[in-house]
Amino acid sequence: MPVTRALAAALALLLVAAMPARATTPPTLTVIDTINPGSDGSYAMDISDSVAFKGYLYFMGYNDTYGEELWRTNGTSTTLVKDIIVDAGNSSPEYFAALGDYLYFRAHADGIGQELWRTDGTEAGTTLVKDINAGSGGADSSYPAHFVQLGGYLYFSATQDTNGSELWRTDGTAAGTTLVKDIRSGVGESSSPTYLTVAGDYIYFAAVDTANGTELWRTDGTEAGTTLVKDIASGADGSGPYGLIEFGNYVYFTAHDGTSGYELWRTDGTEAGTTLVKDIRSGAGSSDPSDFALLGDYLYFSAHDGTSGYELWRTDGTEAGTTLVKDIRSGADSGSPDYLTLFGDNLYFRANDGTTGYELWRTDGTEAGTTLVESNVSDPDSSSYPENLTPLGDYLYFKANDSTHDSEIWRTDGTTTQRVPFPVDGQYISCDCYDTNVIAVGGRLYTTVYSETIGNEFAYLDEPTYVLPETNRDESVWTTALVILAGLTAAAGAALRRRGAVRT
Repeated sequence: MPVTRALAAALALLLVAAMPARATTPPTLTVIDTINPGSDGSYAMDISDSVAFKGYLYFMGYNDTYGEELWRTNGTSTTLVKDIIVDAGNSSPEYFAALGDYLYFRAHADGIGQELWRTDGTEAGTTLVKDINAGSGGADSSYPAHFVQLGGYLYFSATQDTNGSELWRTDGTAAGTTLVKDIRSGVGESSSPTYLTVAGDYIYFAAVDTANGTELWRTDGTEAGTTLVKDIASGADGSGPYGLIEFGNYVYFTAHDGTSGYELWRTDGTEAGTTLVKDIRSGAGSSDPSDFALLGDYLYFSAHDGTSGYELWRTDGTEAGTTLVKDIRSGADSGSPDYLTLFGDNLYFRANDGTTGYELWRTDGTEAGTTLVESNVSDPDSSSYPENLTPLGDYLYFKANDSTHDSEIWRTDGTTTQRVPFPVDGQYISCDCYDTNVIAVGGRLYTTVYSETIGNEFAYLDEPTYVLPETNRDESVWTTALVILAGLTAAAGAALRRRGAVRT
């Protein structure tokens, strides 16, 4: 065999040998019972949203001494960030969002109400940003919510006694926390901005004004640059836009124009460029597009055409390119796809075909490629109700039931579906189930757990397929492979030089 071919073959064998074997057995969940030891539980990841920030999971947790306060964990270390209201009072932190080196959130403090806070993960670095609704006594709340980041600011809705609920922004300082625009002017009148969605250099959102009702607005962060995009439903009734998502050069959303019902619309930010994509359920009835997700060159969603029930649709932004993917539950009944989640080259989602109940499905965008992944129940009249779909490494993790076990964590690689074991019998998921009660932080997956012994707590697992091994580990298989490879390269080079010498 020629030397160069032998070198290539040796290299390939070494690389294959050095790669770790793919884990086929699900990792076991590790339960943490340190926040509020005993049967009462801390309700971590249960009573509020949770968020990943700089290698930690931040969440609201309950302790008999501190009440509901801000905690963080990396699985190894679980600590109270700050006791904002001392002596078992509840600051109830929620609505987390990151900006720069800080995590922002809403929390309650004595004499201040629910206002804007931020943390760098330390007690000293956890501070009130601004008492937005100071009022006469200072205890009225501004209830900041719906955070999104644009440029060096965090935008959100907040309430003042004078302006009502309007659009605000912050750079993290009290002086830099300001009202963007009083869209619905008047004392106590609110525009109530919601569905804040970043697209390009703008934030798009739904807001109410007296003349137009609830319509689509956008802002560049300035008062002058905060404008109505279009009065879709002419007059004061409002089109009620919701479900905003950026796709290509447009923002897609659901709205009604007073004629077509709630249908699929898109906008490029101009009045002329805000148009109905397709009247899927022709006439005054509504197709109610929802659960938007992106895959390739299409936007996927659930919609009702008046014939097939709520089924899986997709659009390329044109009327002709807005089509039914598959009638999963044949006939007028609905397959009701939801939890659309991108994993690999497919969208995974929950649906009901009328035979297996609500189970895990996936699609590549074609009718033939829209298939049941696996039914987790042995009784065809039952459902596993998969939800909280979360990609991690080579697997998609989700919460589901089967005919034998209570609600637990499962995973699939698209071919094989496996139950993730809890370490102790009788442990299962039982919670209010916020969308963030199954969340990945790096290669670690966190979720909730319940048992009679510990109450509601949290648990985590490590997914070994999340990252490749480092190449600089001493005495690792990669180090050995590279040493051998260096020797083979040197030998091959010497052989090639000898061959060259013979030829000359």
